[in-house]
Amino acid sequence: MSDMSDSENDSGSTRFRRLGWFNTKELALISIFSSLWIVLEIYFGPFISQVTQVHGVIQRVFGWFLMLVLAALTGKFGRVTTMAAIASAATRIIRPGRLYSLFVGLGYAFGGLTFDLLYFLPWIRNHKEKTGKTYLLAISALSGTVALIPYVLFNLSVMGLSGFLIWIPLYTYDMIKSVVLSILGTLIGMSVLPRVAVFALKVKDVEVKTDGVIEDAWVESHSAPHS
Repeated sequence: MSDMSDSENDSGSTRFRRLGWFNTKELALISIFSSLWIVLEIYFGPFISQVTQVHGVIQRVFGWFLMLVLAALTGKFGRVTTMAAIASAATRIIRPGRLYSLFVGLGYAFGGLTFDLLYFLPWIRNHKEKTGKTYLLAISALSGTVALIPYVLFNLSVMGLSGFLIWIPLYTYDMIKSVVLSILGTLIGMSVLPRVAVFALKVKDVEVKTDGVIEDAWVESHSAPHS
């Protein structure tokens, strides 16, 4: 009776830890990735934007790269959202034009949440063979578009509808570039996923298959019938 109770408690605690709370390794990854994002954006973001004449290169390319890698390493919803919220808040607070910067930062946080939600859709997790690279690029494009919504709303509120419509061709061009940068970041992340798969073993219970796809061993072990 006692052994059965202990077993149930262990199983319950495992589910609880998996479904909700961050473990120490996940917190470490979120801290490291957030710090990298913040430092690169603060110290290199303005310089790269000035050289390339493209705004948000670090936020888009490196940010979406980190989102994909973190999602693959942890295999749990909420980690990407947390990292994106921390990084966007930290990089916006120090920017001039506080209100505008806050709207832009809010967009990156929403983009991270959207990426997180789409990456961990239950149907997608059960049909990985039907998704793969195409789906990852699609969710990066969609989440990159969602990240633009607060920026668009801010400009609309400041300029009014008539003024916004006058500038819409320029805004459209800039928004397309931003989404392309997000897709580029995901592409770079996809190229390194096979190399980071081994590190996922240290973060979560996984089984690394020969084709480089990371499968969740916890789900497999608990979905198998018990004799």
